[in-house]
Amino acid sequence: MGVLSCVKHLMLAFNALVFAGGTSLVAVGLWVALDPSGFQHIVAAEGVLSAGAFLLLAVGTALALLGFLGCCGALRRSRALLLGFFILVSLVFVTQLVEAVLFLLHWKQMQPELLLSELRRSYRGDEGAEVFSTAWNTLMVTFSCCGVLGPEDFGNGSCFQELHPGTPWPRVCCTRDGLLQAGELLGWEQCRDRSPGYIHEQSFAMFFAFCLYYNFD
Repeated sequence: MGVLSCVKHLMLAFNALVFAGGTSLVAVGLWVALDPSGFQHIVAAEGVLSAGAFLLLAVGTALALLGFLGCCGALRRSRALLLGFFILVSLVFVTQLVEAVLFLLHWKQMQPELLLSELRRSYRGDEGAEVFSTAWNTLMVTFSCCGVLGPEDFGNGSCFQELHPGTPWPRVCCTRDGLLQAGELLGWEQCRDRSPGYIHEQSFAMFFAFCLYYNFD
């Protein structure tokens, strides 16, 4: 009996946390859906913002229902509620497993054009104070990369080029003497000339850019 009582209280505590997390996600999802203007500075694409709101609502509702069934089943010792809890947990697990398999099978088919279009349209440069530019600057400095595909991402037609005519790419694309953004550039003129060792040519940002684009994110 002591072991069963311990399991009951552990399950109750765990599902109470799950329920609280689910209701929090639902609240945030409703906030984003009803007042998207407050989040436009974080996610530039309206379609992504709308999809994110519905995703938060769906995930939050599922978690809240999961926690509710678990709590009620543990408190009332109801086999029906515990069976519903078990079925819902199994469905969540299977869904996550299928999503993981599909991602591994198709991640190479993701098109970078969406990311590149968003970067060229919204990135404002090294001194950009809005969240989108700040996040990209931190990303590129931290992972020693430059844009989505390379330095050419900041060429003619981009927001960066309109704001900084004559500057081929932002300074965050240049090699620094440290990993932090405050580190000194090894050489801006050499970076402008695309001298080896003075500019990051990698497009290693691809995976992290997808996170920014869809979840930032």
